[in-house]
Order: sequence, then structure tokens, then C-alpha cells
Amino acid sequence: MIKPKLKVYLAEDHSVVRKGMQRLLNSFEQVDCVKDAANGKELLTLIEEDHPDAVILDVEMPIMGGIEAAKIIADRYPMVKMLVLTMHNEAVFINKLMDIGVHGFLSKSAEPQEVEKALRAIVEKDFYKNDIATKALLSINGKTTEAKYCKLTNREVEILLLICQELTPGEISERLQISEKTFFNHRANILEKTKARSNVGLIRYAILNGYFKI
Repeated sequence: MIKPKLKVYLAEDHSVVRKGMQRLLNSFEQVDCVKDAANGKELLTLIEEDHPDAVILDVEMPIMGGIEAAKIIADRYPMVKMLVLTMHNEAVFINKLMDIGVHGFLSKSAEPQEVEKALRAIVEKDFYKNDIATKALLSINGKTTEAKYCKLTNREVEILLLICQELTPGEISERLQISEKTFFNHRANILEKTKARSNVGLIRYAILNGYFKI
């Protein structure tokens, strides 16, 4: 099966870095269209005109930074996947962005191969798990949560655990012998019950509530 080409938008205030990243993204076989913005406000204007498959965000930008832009994107355009470029690897900071609904994180020193791998992962699996995300998730192990108890069905728990194992929707559907439409219906119910915004949020919920350990 031929995978559709991706439309990717990039927000980075440093022109040299932005243009370099734009050239890199255009070199990926999976990417068909790349548009760039100098800040979060310009990025939102691009998204309003034509929704991308994914956005790559710097955190610290003038006029509107990556955190504020990520909040708006998560609320208004939940189908757009978000990959954050950051030099801040502190667990509290990363977990805050996970709560917002960010799907993956990359160090600004990441190699081109990792950028392509991360982009593919957030689109296909709804999240990218690397050392940055793993350390942040491990930091919440054993801590109490304020999340309200929600009653997941046996099937929903099964799907939650498969998501935690990084299986794609297609792989989960095949494993459970259900259609992808049925999978997404179950996933929508799980997201609603757990108040999570993405698969990253579901993994955090699973860890906090004892369903899964890294």
C-alpha cells in the first residue's frame, strides 16, 4: 500500500535554522509540501488557510511561542500532529507539553534520520517515543494522579495496552480482528473517558493508573 505524501509546516524564528530544516524536510521522500513560519501566529495563519498533517514547533519564538501555539492547535485542529524542537529536556516541562497534546519531542541537535523517524511516528502512531519522552514518562512512575477514575471496558483496556506497545492502528486492528473504523471508535471513547488528547496522553494515563510500566 502506497502511503500518502505529507504536508508539514515548520515554525522557527531563526531564519538560517528554519531554511535548513525546510531543505531537510523537502528531502524526505514521505514529505510532499513544506511551509514555514517565523512564529506561532504566522503558523496558525498557515493552518487556517490549509490544514497540514504535521507541524514542527520551536518553543521559544517572538510574538507567539510554541507552547501557546500548541495549545491553540490542540484545541482547534486536533488532527494535526505536533513535534516540538527543544533544548529543554526537564521532565516537568516535557510533561506539561504532553498534557497540552504534543505528539513528540526532538532535541535541536537531532540527526536528520531521527527527524524523519519522528515525523513518520507521530503521523502513523500518534506519538514518538525517544529518550526525551521516556525520561519524562518515567518521572511520573509511582506518583499519584488527580485524574478521576474512569471505567474502561475490557476491550478498551486491551486497546490501551496495545497503544502503549507502539502498535499502529492497522496493526492493532489486525491483532484484534476488528476494522480500523471500530478501532478509532474505541480510541475516541478511551480519549473521552481519560480526558487525554493523544496517544502520548493515553500512555501517561496508563502509567499513572498502573496499567502499564516502561
